[in-house]
Amino acid sequence: MIKLIVSDMDGTLLDENMEISYANVSAIKRAQSQGIHFAIATGRDFPMAYPLLEDNGISCPVIAQNGAQYFDEDSNVKYNRGLEKSTVRKMLDIFSGYEDIHEELMTSKGIYSDNKDHRLEMLAMMLYDMNPDTSYEEALENAAEYAKELKIHFVDDYVEIINDDSAIILKVSVHSSKGREILDPLKEELQREIPILAITASSKRNLEINHEAAQKGIAVAQLAKQLGVKAEEVMTVGDNINDLSMLEWAKYSVAVENAEPEAKAAARFLTSSNRQNGVAEAISRVLSDKFYNQ
Repeated sequence: MIKLIVSDMDGTLLDENMEISYANVSAIKRAQSQGIHFAIATGRDFPMAYPLLEDNGISCPVIAQNGAQYFDEDSNVKYNRGLEKSTVRKMLDIFSGYEDIHEELMTSKGIYSDNKDHRLEMLAMMLYDMNPDTSYEEALENAAEYAKELKIHFVDDYVEIINDDSAIILKVSVHSSKGREILDPLKEELQREIPILAITASSKRNLEINHEAAQKGIAVAQLAKQLGVKAEEVMTVGDNINDLSMLEWAKYSVAVENAEPEAKAAARFLTSSNRQNGVAEAISRVLSDKFYNQ
């Protein structure tokens, strides 16, 4: 019997308009009403994740920044797992040797970026990849509107935030419009020079770099233990590289139809795409006792 359901957000729970469909909201609430725990595990920071849940009346724990932070259902932060500042400095040195990349620091004090144009391009590319029915020009317009909602600190360089002892650097995100052509060699160098990192991705155009202990799978396992739930009583749902650790850990791991090949390979089951309420479909199977009984 499944007692805990954990879902990714972008590309999984959220549709192509970055919204939670009525079907998904309804399924989550039905599961909760029947005593099944529900949680979010996302690469987003909490301020970017929570409003979508609050607006839809969903109260649940949130694993943020790929596992670098955990918030209980009352929005209280319970832990932070940040990168060493010396490690971040070394990463920035490595980044300086690459063209066509833009890095950002996700911290306990918010998101820090050193280039507004690159941030807008990054958002536009993400929206375009998620909704290929739109043109890039439309995605750029949507990105400009979406960017207004984000509280991003634009700085000339990252020295001040790195030197701020009260700031925890939870994740470093790297984006390139050229995708894997640039990012694969960068990932290889990072893994060679700083092997203690957890390097994942939430799209083909980015890398997400965390402390090795900040992974969704580790965070989900700890939440399950806290709730007294076993791995064979957990369902996880995801679509991308940063979901692999939780898809590999849970017995009932589900990839949405639009998932990356690596996520589909790691998952034990498949559901419909994020545009077709795949999370709701998976939850409905749980509630009807018809969950992929292979």
